Amino acid sequence: MPKISIAEILEQQGEVLAMSLVVGKKGLDRYIDHPRLQKPSLAFAGFLENLSDLRLQIIGQTEIHYLETLTPKQQRKVVDAVFDLHLAGVVITRGITPPDTILQAATRTDTPLMISAFESSTFMTNMTVFLSHVLAPVAYQHGVYMDVFGIGVLLMGESGIGKSEIGLELITRGHRLIADDMVELVRETPKVLVGKSPEALRYHMEVRGLGILDVRNIFGAAGITDTKRVRLIVDLIRWADFKEEDRLTVDDELVLHGVKLPRVRLPIQPGRSLAVLIEVAVRNQLLKQRGIHSSKAFTEKLRQRIVDKQDDVC
Repeated sequence: MPKISIAEILEQQGEVLAMSLVVGKKGLDRYIDHPRLQKPSLAFAGFLENLSDLRLQIIGQTEIHYLETLTPKQQRKVVDAVFDLHLAGVVITRGITPPDTILQAATRTDTPLMISAFESSTFMTNMTVFLSHVLAPVAYQHGVYMDVFGIGVLLMGESGIGKSEIGLELITRGHRLIADDMVELVRETPKVLVGKSPEALRYHMEVRGLGILDVRNIFGAAGITDTKRVRLIVDLIRWADFKEEDRLTVDDELVLHGVKLPRVRLPIQPGRSLAVLIEVAVRNQLLKQRGIHSSKAFTEKLRQRIVDKQDDVC
């Protein structure tokens, strides 16, 4: 499961979100594993059950004002109970100076205590966006990933079927390589899958007979790009495996790493220009995104003609 330490958060977002560490340097190696932030309002009221020690805790003006309504003894009791959970990290927003009870509890438990000049709502929105990206689930898929007409197209199929050769042909036709052989897929939201190349393989392709090719040096910057949302899967299959009943398939989908994606199955046979077929498949997918479904429209027209013919006979 992806995770990020408090030290890494401060390093990457400290300046962006006007964050500074007050106390708790020894606890900077603590980490969080969920992008959702928490406000310990109910915890300060005594309900600790749902407070997670692996989420970043945000204390704002409301929480500070609530603590000020308590007696010093009550403050120490509720604050100590929260910090005794060994929280990953705590941020006080609006640049508010931490009350002594919070300072003492954070120091005693080595909990990283930070201050941000941002308001709670602004800080939480920006931090959630950052954490959603860095903590998104990552998976790896064998294939070739291309940017074709501006959308991410993942070429899949068994080893040796010709994915890299087709990708190379697409590059010569003006499209861009994202990843070859191994594609890193990040599920940024339940419905969004973003693909990129692992760092070690970036901008390179392996083509049988040619070896390893540096696409950026051969084709220039126009032949590569770094990342794209996956919008279409092209499944390359042997001609013998393509069934006759699949010829007029209206819609096909594949669930890839938890995300449902449209899929086109293209049979391989000598003489077929797969690059052209993939371009047409992408154009057709773009039409579908605009609500224009060619196969559905044709099938409906055919069905209506049959119905009309039957009515004429009757």
